[in-house]
Amino acid sequence: MDRPDSLRHFLERLNDIRRAHVALQRNETLRFHHVDNDQLVCWSKHAGNAGDAVLCVVNLDPWSSQAGWTWLDLEALGLPGDAKFAVHDLLTDARYEWHGPRNFVELDPRSVPAHVLAIGRGAGA
Repeated sequence: MDRPDSLRHFLERLNDIRRAHVALQRNETLRFHHVDNDQLVCWSKHAGNAGDAVLCVVNLDPWSSQAGWTWLDLEALGLPGDAKFAVHDLLTDARYEWHGPRNFVELDPRSVPAHVLAIGRGAGA
């Protein structure tokens, strides 16, 4: 746990994110979304009555950067099909504006192997 390469702080951050987002505390709303790169996996969880949606994109390749285009089921996220929406990466604090279902992602396992994105109102935008 005390080694410099320990995942302890990363896992603590993930647990903090899970506790802060109602959508991550329920299993009934899990949706997988298409990505045009099989080395990336994308899923979301949405708690509609709480206005909370979280989208995760993970690089499955532990050695190389991977990039691709998502094709999100916006209805499952509580968004209209042509929506512009804010996303807030809860791991890095980066903020982006996405538009519609098709959005580009690139993840480097040496720095940040995943996005955990709060969407819309949960994005704090």
